[in-house]
Amino acid sequence: MNAEQDQLTPDSLSPKSSQRSTLIKFVQRFLAIISVCFVIFSLIKDRTILEQAKNIPRRDVGLTLALLTIYFILHAQRFVLLIEQHCRCRIPLLDWIRMLLVMRFMNNVVPQTGSIYRGITLKRDYGISYTDFIAANIFFIWTDTILNFFIALLFFILGTSQLEIFRTSAVNILILGIITLIAAPFTAKALIKRISSPSKFLNKLGQIVDELFRGIKQPRYIAITTSIALVSFLLMTEIFQILLAAIGAEIDLATLGVFYALYRLTFHINITPGNLGIREIAYGLLCAGAQIGMAKGLLISAELRILSVIMLIMVAVAVASRELKEAWKGARSRIR
Repeated sequence: MNAEQDQLTPDSLSPKSSQRSTLIKFVQRFLAIISVCFVIFSLIKDRTILEQAKNIPRRDVGLTLALLTIYFILHAQRFVLLIEQHCRCRIPLLDWIRMLLVMRFMNNVVPQTGSIYRGITLKRDYGISYTDFIAANIFFIWTDTILNFFIALLFFILGTSQLEIFRTSAVNILILGIITLIAAPFTAKALIKRISSPSKFLNKLGQIVDELFRGIKQPRYIAITTSIALVSFLLMTEIFQILLAAIGAEIDLATLGVFYALYRLTFHINITPGNLGIREIAYGLLCAGAQIGMAKGLLISAELRILSVIMLIMVAVAVASRELKEAWKGARSRIR
């Protein structure tokens, strides 16, 4: 990858591009404000739900924070393996955790800025080109979404859940999603081959598609990351069950699978900063479809968001404390 390919184009720095970016940010923040107001208004209307939320046992809060921490570390490990496999670069887990912390906080302010920061950091500190990083990230999103949809579908097949989303069977939505995702790279590759003189963009797209096909031909990597993904799935479904039980609600495992698939999608696709309000409404609609009430879905998502921020702060403090301790030891050794 040469330097010219990894530089921003003049068009991306033009006044017109800047105006478009400003408009997009305005729309995103406006949607966030409207969504948050809707969530707050809906929860205020249901006083019973708020009373239940106040009485969540401290033990459940502590257990949820512990499970979220384990989940976060496993998620970081998946990315370490991803970069090692696709970019031939070994990044220490602690460095990646630090990067993920910054990325998560940035995405909660302005969508996608955290991903941009991560791409710049990987190029600056590890020499990973933007194209290689984008290809690896798309492979992660692609395989992660297919796997989550498939696990949820498997639970629906084995169980008796009749969950509907907008009057459409969740099973049909999951099947359609899996087929579409699997077919996407094959369709893209076929279209690229049919174009006699592909543009620079299509050449890069072709590289990304080739990387997808190369990635699925690594059985050891697929087996390890799938195992980590399954453990992550079990951790998050347990977290959902804890939060649901605390407010007197219960849903089947298949619906919990959809909860987790939706949770992961809200990290891959950002509409508002951190999908603030959007994720809560999505969970509200999902809980309404599961016949336990929209308000409970709104509350669970809000609780999960708050606990996730607390977890990130705890991890950030732990990482910073460790680095300060090492810096102090280094300073003392130099003085001696």
